[in-house]
Amino acid sequence: MPRAHRLHTSAICLVVSILLIHFSLAQTSTEAEGPTQSRNILVTVNDENDVAVPSALVYLQASSQAVALRCVTDFAGHCEFSSLSAATYQLRIEKLGFYSVMLPTIEIGAVANVDVTLSHQQEVREVVNVVESPPAIDPAQVPDQEQLTSVDIVNLPYPTTRDYRNALNFVPGIVNDIFGQPHIAGSETYQILTLLDGFNVTQPATGELVMRVSADSLRSLDVEPSRYSAEYGKGSGGVLNLNTGIGDDHFRYSGTNFIPSVQNKKGLTFDKVAPRFTFSGPIRRGKMWFFDAPDGEYDHLVIPELPNGADSDRLWRFGNLAKVQTNLAARDIFTASLNINHLHDDHAGLSPLTTVAATPSDIESAYIASVKNQHYFQGGELLETGVAFVQYGLEITPAGTLPYFVTPDNTRGNYYLFADTRARRWQGLANLYLPPKKWHGQHEVKMGIDTDRLIYHADFQRMPISFLREDQTLSRYSVFFGGGNSSTYNLEVSGYIQDRWLATNRLLIEPGLRFDWDQIIRSPLLSPRLAGTYVLDSQGNTKLSAGAGIVYDATNLLLVARPSAGQRLDDFFDASGTQVGSVLTTFSANTRTLQEPRYLNWSLGLEQKLPGSIYLKAEFLQKNGAHGPVYNTVNGRFGGNFVLQNTREDRYHSFQINLRRAFRHRYTVFGSYTRSSSRSNQVLDFNVDSPILSPQATGPYPWDAPNRFLSWGLVPFFKLPIIHEFDLAYSLEARSGFPFNVTNDLQQLVEPPGTRRFPSYFALNLFVEKRFHAFGRYWALRGGFENITDHANPAVVNADINSPQFLTFSAFQGRAFTTRIRLLGKK
Repeated sequence: MPRAHRLHTSAICLVVSILLIHFSLAQTSTEAEGPTQSRNILVTVNDENDVAVPSALVYLQASSQAVALRCVTDFAGHCEFSSLSAATYQLRIEKLGFYSVMLPTIEIGAVANVDVTLSHQQEVREVVNVVESPPAIDPAQVPDQEQLTSVDIVNLPYPTTRDYRNALNFVPGIVNDIFGQPHIAGSETYQILTLLDGFNVTQPATGELVMRVSADSLRSLDVEPSRYSAEYGKGSGGVLNLNTGIGDDHFRYSGTNFIPSVQNKKGLTFDKVAPRFTFSGPIRRGKMWFFDAPDGEYDHLVIPELPNGADSDRLWRFGNLAKVQTNLAARDIFTASLNINHLHDDHAGLSPLTTVAATPSDIESAYIASVKNQHYFQGGELLETGVAFVQYGLEITPAGTLPYFVTPDNTRGNYYLFADTRARRWQGLANLYLPPKKWHGQHEVKMGIDTDRLIYHADFQRMPISFLREDQTLSRYSVFFGGGNSSTYNLEVSGYIQDRWLATNRLLIEPGLRFDWDQIIRSPLLSPRLAGTYVLDSQGNTKLSAGAGIVYDATNLLLVARPSAGQRLDDFFDASGTQVGSVLTTFSANTRTLQEPRYLNWSLGLEQKLPGSIYLKAEFLQKNGAHGPVYNTVNGRFGGNFVLQNTREDRYHSFQINLRRAFRHRYTVFGSYTRSSSRSNQVLDFNVDSPILSPQATGPYPWDAPNRFLSWGLVPFFKLPIIHEFDLAYSLEARSGFPFNVTNDLQQLVEPPGTRRFPSYFALNLFVEKRFHAFGRYWALRGGFENITDHANPAVVNADINSPQFLTFSAFQGRAFTTRIRLLGKK
């Protein structure tokens, strides 16, 4: 029997089995349970706005018991304890990112229902005796998940805190490349599924993470590199889920970095201001709430090396996230949101090596709108429906039409590229949660569908480029053809079913199946997945996790549309000016022969609570990818016609170990070490703007970092008289240097890709913070140094083997003193 047929047959059997189990549960569970137990308790956990809190840890303990009973709330926030003895119990509920709740006396009668409200952590606590939920081993968490809570994001001293994407670099398993794009578990950025409050906000064409939202608006930042649910597809790299806040019955506000700074470059001048604010509260108490998070930025960049009058760049940006949530009825929760962003940079890329005239203006925009409704049926089902619209725009405009020159020392003339692109996505989704049923344990079945319409419009116009040698003789002359208006479309349809089977109090198994189809590939794809956890002891201090699954990537519209981006003709000249050769670069893609990239991901995990309330986590992950999309030359040599094929094979493996210790009053210390490898048999990315004249080759990806150590934390200073009640915040990254490629004057590879690397990277960011009360408000003032050791961390290297400056590193990220002021509101 063919392998594909066997896969489809086994997948169909899995779906049928799950459905048969669920629809037979009611009758079977009734027969198995027999008479109703005499004593039980049903705990219902909601947040401040009466929204169910799933995956909350609930502990129930009688005074005569040495070990507390434990359960985890389901999608409806329910957790039930059965067969209890008549006694007085203590009830405790915890979830990371919330304040814990303890009810010291619960009298168990024949039947008891307890409703509990968990409140999200806030910067300023309204009640002085509330306690943050500590980190804990969650027996119901099957995915390998790393999380930064809102408190972590605020406390973590990462560079340029106005951009949450910089905080991602301090999440184990994520590496940000030199352009600031994140890579989860060695993947390309476009292989990551990025969600904002449950909706896909990945750039529809490029797959990049360009969506901006105020860092102060985030409640949590969740990353799942492996063992994620069948609900999530279209991303072999993993899932990045950004969850934003909403108001409650208290009016709150905060502000950050609203005071401008100055700089002393060619005299004392304005530097920058990057304010961000949050406002939230009730529109109608107990019924409707709002949340608004505007943020902006104005930068005045001065380059002392450039001549007066042509030495500065001005950039401004504005963004705003607005949300409204209302409980339409006792069973309906409606949420609407709008996130807008606009950026304007007068001279993008201005530097000592790039003059004002050689820079283009850069205008970027983003609009994200969504509505979602949750309806609870009387029978216990939950139906979640939603619609979202996403649009990203980019406009690159040169300063004029002068010829563009590139030399080993600088660029001059006017930038060669005009670009105007628009990428849109319309998304509709529906998820149905069925009520838990008993059959050889407890089953929670979830199923859903997702439909996406993607549109990519692009218009490119390019002028010739002259490449000069050190002696200013012409070495290469490039002209471009085509690249006018073009449009690329795709329609994606997905569905899934997932069973959450709690076989015993310690064993949890999650089988699932996903279906995907799109208009370009037109092949039905089935992705079976299986994962589970097992708790080794009754206290829940040791947990084992394992899982495997097939994951497909979404079709990359940018690769499919590359033939429409234009062609390139390069003429090469020797030092005397004699032409020595020409290379015509073209691109073609036959969508009828394409396949979806397919990955087999599997992982093993161990979590252990160590003495001193230190939590250890160890993970091993391996990903094997096939049918990856890549452009290859027809004849296997450099240049010529590049054809889009499914011949790329990726290999990634990693071993990661984390240690975390949380203290009272927000204090935390975290450390992580990762040993990994991210390689491909065809690692080169050919495109019309930066062609590499070489056949495809094996090597590491540009963000490969075999050894990486991360640590960050917030700890109290020693209580000395002068620095009493000051906090010390730090973050540290030490890793292997990124690989780079060595070429000659003709842009030909002269060494295998990634043979050489940048120097090892090391950066210690150290800050001191003081929280205080003044003018009837709470404030937090922070000051310190990024890269306090002034370690030489270059971002640029001269990789031209024919250049006298070959292997010269530049663009060092030196020591920098920065400050931050936050208005936290009032009690």
